[in-house]
Amino acid sequence: MAIPDYWKHTKAKAIPTTVKLQQVFYQYAIHGDKVIDIGCACGDVCDKLGSAGFYVIGVDINQDALRQADLSSKEKEHLRDPFFLQADASLLPFANGTFDIAIMQAFLTTVATKEVRHRIIREACRILKPGGYLYLADFGQTWHSKIYRERYINDLPLTKEEGSIIAYDQKTGDKAYISHHFTEKELVFLLVENGFEIEFFRNEEFTTRTGNRINGFVIVGRKG
Repeated sequence: MAIPDYWKHTKAKAIPTTVKLQQVFYQYAIHGDKVIDIGCACGDVCDKLGSAGFYVIGVDINQDALRQADLSSKEKEHLRDPFFLQADASLLPFANGTFDIAIMQAFLTTVATKEVRHRIIREACRILKPGGYLYLADFGQTWHSKIYRERYINDLPLTKEEGSIIAYDQKTGDKAYISHHFTEKELVFLLVENGFEIEFFRNEEFTTRTGNRINGFVIVGRKG
């Protein structure tokens, strides 16, 4: 399974965007803040924030998604136009302390290994100003669901990590990528061990790209 290549080369229209920015974000955002959306896909959140007057940069590894984001952005009215850049979330091309707020929505779930997840959170911390915030929304392990329970168990020999499942290409049926679902403890320590203190935490229920209901978390971490 060529896990990294799937997200780099898949078509923009195949990238799921089911998780929406929640109102709690605006409790931590100040008008005029510099915001980075890490794993921005086709730029829906960037458009929304640009329309509200935020300075916003969207980064993604997928050039087709960024092309679509740029085209879509040009068709809309913004107080400040968003900017889009191809970049690897584990090695971001920005100076220390560049941004006030970073956003990650249903992004870490696509990162197949613990090591890379830790690098990504460390990078997010590095590019934030002291006291800056990371807004994170992602999928949680959903053991009460028979669908997910069976997949967690059956896919473990391949994924090598509890809570991870194999996701399949909806057109070809081929194995596409590993999707990881988190525990509360796992996400909290991922942030705390890489420079953040938890300012806000809420359990949520999200809908996946296939329409399944799944546990989830919305977290705001503050850079120490």
